[in-house]
Amino acid sequence: MKETATPATAASVRPTQAKGIFLASVTALAVLALTGCGAIDLGPKYDKTATHEFDSGAAGKQQQVLPRWVPDEATNIKEVIRSTGNERMIRMDYAGAIPSACKTIEGPGKPTSEEIAAGLKIEGIAVDKDLTEYMKNQYETPLLSADWWPTGQETKTTHLCGKWWISQQDGILNAYTPESKTIADGILAERSKDT
Repeated sequence: MKETATPATAASVRPTQAKGIFLASVTALAVLALTGCGAIDLGPKYDKTATHEFDSGAAGKQQQVLPRWVPDEATNIKEVIRSTGNERMIRMDYAGAIPSACKTIEGPGKPTSEEIAAGLKIEGIAVDKDLTEYMKNQYETPLLSADWWPTGQETKTTHLCGKWWISQQDGILNAYTPESKTIADGILAERSKDT
């Protein structure tokens, strides 16, 4: 016996079919997006940044964004961070003394492994006796940029505050944390695709 669809039955089947087609389409798009296939560009994987500005060091630390060593009295603070890595840059107006917990380095912009170890201990970062691997895995040229960050500023580093490379001149304190080479290599590869 052959069944025939009545108008009521046919109408109830169509929304179900449409729903199935819709769900299949959405699923296919999601699979393409998540696997990186197709023409969908989700943007850079490594080269993502965020910026922060604070009126004072105290305000930035209260929001748990700025590191502990930043003086409460510092003003006009600007920060750019790599949200997918370790690199950070901070500029602040501050003419006071560099915090005493920060370690002076002998050669500007060229900290030794011993100086880096002493600096890292400030932030409670565990340090192996041999920092050769740690230092090999640091990309010491900034990949971040900001109109307020002087080119080559990292080469003027005079102090280490934890992982931060610090310099101060004319009432401005600049701080920088290097990127890991793994992330830096990914950033450079992404940027080379864009050119």
